[in-house]
Amino acid sequence: RGFSFKREVQPVLDKFCVGCHKEGAQPVNGQVVADFTAKKDNGERNFTKSYIALHPFVRRPGPESDYHLLKPLEYHADTSELVQMLKRGHYNVKLDGEAWDRLVTWIDLNVPDHGTWTEHVNGARPQMQRRKEMFAKYANRTDDPEAIPEPANKEPVKYVAPGPLPERKPQDLRVTGWPFDAAEATKRVSAANLPTALKIDLADGKVLDLVLVPAGEFVMGDSAGPIDEVPASRVKIDKAFYMGAMEISNAQYAAFDTKHDSGVISQTGKDQGERGVLINQPNQPVVRVTWNEAIAFCQWLSQKSGKKFTLPTEAQWEWACRAGTASVFFYGTRDTDFAKFANLADSSLSQLDRGDAPPWHPRDRRFNDGCGVTSDVGRYEPNAWGLRNMIGNAAEWTLSHYQRYPYIDTDGRNNLKTDGMKTVRGGSWFDRPIHTGSASRLPYRPWQAVFNVGFRVVMSTDGQSNITATGTGQPAAAVSRR
Repeated sequence: RGFSFKREVQPVLDKFCVGCHKEGAQPVNGQVVADFTAKKDNGERNFTKSYIALHPFVRRPGPESDYHLLKPLEYHADTSELVQMLKRGHYNVKLDGEAWDRLVTWIDLNVPDHGTWTEHVNGARPQMQRRKEMFAKYANRTDDPEAIPEPANKEPVKYVAPGPLPERKPQDLRVTGWPFDAAEATKRVSAANLPTALKIDLADGKVLDLVLVPAGEFVMGDSAGPIDEVPASRVKIDKAFYMGAMEISNAQYAAFDTKHDSGVISQTGKDQGERGVLINQPNQPVVRVTWNEAIAFCQWLSQKSGKKFTLPTEAQWEWACRAGTASVFFYGTRDTDFAKFANLADSSLSQLDRGDAPPWHPRDRRFNDGCGVTSDVGRYEPNAWGLRNMIGNAAEWTLSHYQRYPYIDTDGRNNLKTDGMKTVRGGSWFDRPIHTGSASRLPYRPWQAVFNVGFRVVMSTDGQSNITATGTGQPAAAVSRR
């Protein structure tokens, strides 16, 4: 039978979602609650109304997308916000195996709505009769491809309410001297008595800028966040380290791998023959690199420079991102206008909707950061330690294996030989503020090249051979604005 949203996916919504996602539901955390209830009449362009409501939370290529060969897992279900939310414990909703099969199959089939042409065009057409005749004459088929099969069980699907949210014990975690303001952040950098900014020559005039991140202690995680961000814990960064002031760019990565292409982001409703919006320009962050490839870049850079480079651990990354802050973002809350500080999913995503295509991409319409896809790596204002684009633009691989909290640095999660999913931090241009923050995290396979994931590097502070100091004794934020 043809795969129909009404017959295959709607039952999942009826069973697990419509108790909350219904008409008239009150906003949650300032966000409108999508209505997933079944409706008798269809909506815009004959789409099923609940399909229109759910589609924005699912990533797919769509019609007339990039015609070049894609990398494996480019549109894997785990790149969809819907799957990410459910796997992270969305209000304790727990799908059964059948429900997961239906959702993932729907995504793998490129998110179809109608299961027959009659439903699609909203009525019969002469071609449908001709098709039946050809079936019978040349395939000895007497079945009607337009027929809608009767369900095995005609009983309406009953809603199954999720269990109560797991109890969270109140956490009163305090660290002396943390959080702290930008002035204190600058003071701590100066107190490290190390160059506050360094440059490394990669090749052909390509330079890697590093800034100093001092040692310190903070509370890692978010006690009010998703289940994978709790419990929060006190974490001590024993030693200062240098971190890339920006994500590794396409031009910088080309010094290591000349054949890599970050490619394009497809648009909906565009003309045939167009690839989409380019994200492979020299100053844009490299993306669609696997964790394995990012590690290989670090190993290459270590051999070239004589220094120890690697990916940041989750603890290093969050400490560096927060730069002394305890708020959701270093620049404020999820209601703060981030246009000067981050490239997140906002009204600028309109450039991905061409022609009469519906606005399929979720976005926070309150803000406009000026970029519909990745921007140049140095475009947005830095945090107090001179680090740019820690939030948004391209999400970033970390060294750490994706494991439950509390975070323990020595439990094997930062061992290169640990198998399993690796952790991505920071969110991207494709992610709304509600799903992003200094503590937010997502898992991907180490061999998976993800459309919005790149990386930045960290370097040990041991010695300084083959490196040029550019900011000895100066605050890192000032150096980054030179």
